[in-house]
Amino acid sequence: MSDDGRTSGARPTGPPGGFDDPEPPPATGLRGRWSAQATTPRPLRHRRGADLSTLASLVLGLPWFLFSLTVVGLGGLGIGALAGNTTVVPILVMVLWLLSGVLIFYRPVEVGVARFMLRARRPTPSERDRLEHAWHEVNRAAGRDGGKYQLFIEDSDALNAYAASGHIVTVTRKTLDAMPHHHLAAVLAHELGHHLGGHPWSNLLTYWYSVPARLLTRALRLVLRIVVVLFSTLFAVVARMPALASFIAKILTWSLILFVVFFVTVLMATAVQSGQTWAPPTVALVLLTPILLPWLARRSEYRADRVAANLGYGYALIEVFEDWLRQGMDDDRRNFVLRARLFSTHPALAARIKKLDAYLRKNA
Repeated sequence: MSDDGRTSGARPTGPPGGFDDPEPPPATGLRGRWSAQATTPRPLRHRRGADLSTLASLVLGLPWFLFSLTVVGLGGLGIGALAGNTTVVPILVMVLWLLSGVLIFYRPVEVGVARFMLRARRPTPSERDRLEHAWHEVNRAAGRDGGKYQLFIEDSDALNAYAASGHIVTVTRKTLDAMPHHHLAAVLAHELGHHLGGHPWSNLLTYWYSVPARLLTRALRLVLRIVVVLFSTLFAVVARMPALASFIAKILTWSLILFVVFFVTVLMATAVQSGQTWAPPTVALVLLTPILLPWLARRSEYRADRVAANLGYGYALIEVFEDWLRQGMDDDRRNFVLRARLFSTHPALAARIKKLDAYLRKNA
C-alpha cells in the first residue's frame, strides 16, 4: 500500500522496512478484538490536506526543483539560440515546464498515468461492484464522497494496492479476488489515508519536477563510468593484465569521489568565510535528501495506518499484515543490509503491527 504511482517504489509488497522487526502480537487475540469494533466504523469527517511528511517531502524536493529549473533554462537557451531568440524562448520553455506540473492532476491525464505508467485498467462490471462497495463503505466512514476518486485494477498475482496522483486508487487482481470484504475495506481505508494526507500528489509532483535534474545526473554518471572504463581498459591492455583493469577502475573511482568531497568542503569553507552561512546546511540537506525522503515515506505509511484505524478498520488491517507475514512477504528483510533499510520506503510489517496495535490500545 504505497503513496505514489510506483515512481518512488512505494508499495506494500516492496521492501517495507528500515526498523528492527519486533515480534508481532498474537493473531488470535487481535481477531477477537476486530470483530467487536471494525464492523461499526466511526463516521468521522476527514478533510483532505497535507500532513507534516507531505510538507517535508516538498521542502526536500526544492533543491531538485531548482536544479531542474536550471537544466530546463539551459535547454531553453539552446533552443533559443537555434531559434534566434535567447531572451523570450528560454523563459517560455521554463514557464511551460512549470505549468506541466498542473496538467498531471487533470483527470484525463491521471487516467493516462494509471493506464500507461501504472499499467492498470478499469475494473470489469463484477470487479467494479465489489471494489466500489468496499470503497464507498470506507468513504462513508470518513464522511467523504468516494465518487471523486478513480478505481483501477492491476493485472498482477501480488497482494497489493496503492494510491497515486490526485485521485487514483489501484488494487491488484489477486487482492480483489483473494481478500475477504473486511480486509479489502481495510486496505482501501489505508489508501484513502494516503490521499487524505496528500502523499500521492506530493510524491508525483516532487518526482515530476526532479526529472530534468535526474536525467542530467544520470548522463553525467554514464560519462563518468565510460571514462573510468576507458582508462582502466587502456592500462590493462598496455600491461596485459586483466586484473589490473578492476584495480585501476577502483582507484579512479575513489579518486574522483575524494576530489568531489574535497572540492565541496573547500567551497563550503569559502562560503562560510564570505558570510554565506546558509550554504553548508543547504548542501548537507541536499546530500541527506536520499535518506530523508524514504524516512518520510515510512512515516506516511504509519500515518495512513492510523487513518484506517480511526475509520474502524485498525484490527482488520492488522489481520492483513499478519496474513502477509505468514505468506513470507517480509522474509527477505532479514537479509537486508543497513543501506537497504535506510532507503526502504515501507516499514517492516511487524513494526507496523506493533505500532498500530499500540495506537488502537491507546485510543480504545
